[in-house]
Amino acid sequence: MKQVNENIILDVQLASLDESHLVLELWKGSARWLQSKGINQWNPENFNIEQIHECFRKGNEIYLARLREEVVGTLFICWSDPLIWAELDNNESGYIHRFAVSRSHLGNGIGQLLLKWAENYIKNKGKNRIRLDCMAENDRLNQYYLESGFQHIRLLEWDNGWKFNLYEKS
Repeated sequence: MKQVNENIILDVQLASLDESHLVLELWKGSARWLQSKGINQWNPENFNIEQIHECFRKGNEIYLARLREEVVGTLFICWSDPLIWAELDNNESGYIHRFAVSRSHLGNGIGQLLLKWAENYIKNKGKNRIRLDCMAENDRLNQYYLESGFQHIRLLEWDNGWKFNLYEKS
């Protein structure tokens, strides 16, 4: 499936188990970048290949985005998220997780294209809400989601000190 912007054609395909290392590379690269900015959202030490394999086993749909054959982004979509969304979890929504763009392609609109692709995909699956979450302390990413048309639903605070925002787009 392709998502097209005026100058960029992004090819987004379901990842295979054999491509798990590509997903891991994107997750760790994003985590290192976040930490370099002082944002405690992802820790590269916490990511491993087994987590990705577990995502596949759980039936999550992991996607890789390519620009001219080069892997430039990833995300996964699931159809339920009771851990994060609790009583708001429903079967009318698609949930986007682990949204990451290659650090070497920042500022090229890859993230917007990949996010738009995911929104269209979720809508085409008959869902009427697109949902995601973001660490509350990541000001820039929170602003990015608001600018992308998502509405803030609630702030969650976990016992471990993590605070994150829930976002939704109808």
